[in-house]
Amino acid sequence: MARPKNSPEKIEDMRNKMMDAVIELLDDVSPDKVSIRMIAEKINVSHMVFYTYFKDRAEIITALIKREQERTNQHFQGLAEKASRMPVKQVLEEFIRGYSIEGHQHPKVFRLYWLSMANGGKNTLQTRKQLDNLYQKIADLLKIGMDKGEIRRRNPELAAFMVMSLINAPIMTHFCGNKPDGITCEEVLEENIAAVNAYLSS
Repeated sequence: MARPKNSPEKIEDMRNKMMDAVIELLDDVSPDKVSIRMIAEKINVSHMVFYTYFKDRAEIITALIKREQERTNQHFQGLAEKASRMPVKQVLEEFIRGYSIEGHQHPKVFRLYWLSMANGGKNTLQTRKQLDNLYQKIADLLKIGMDKGEIRRRNPELAAFMVMSLINAPIMTHFCGNKPDGITCEEVLEENIAAVNAYLSS
């Protein structure tokens, strides 16, 4: 793949613009339907320009997942620092609220990671690595709470998986259109936080 004769900063900027275009497109189509032509049109360049920055569609999806993993790592680094001086359940609640609100309001990244996994997408292995990273970061956060005696001691990896299962269930239900009428996302979120706290304390 021929690389553009631009500065590293300009190359990175264009690659990020293309990845951002993928995220915007995910609001309307599933990951496997995002085409190179659609990405190029979204940022007003020729579809041939795409190949200057990425080898193919699979490479940009892999790069996007890697970028989001790096952002996740940075986010959890901040949460871990908070957990060292604040109650871990309080920090975890902050994560759950942010994660759930993002999942409902901006489902594109959620759809890429979770629903593409459920559908056996082509990037399953890379997505699996991203999800393993997320589970591990939550497990590390829970370990802090266990060491401080704030959370009942149990297998941190299993606890992290259970926490994510509790958080994701109502979001996936929302995507599938199966949420009962008269129940708001805000009400579900509050019940969700209560369920996570009850599980971690039991």
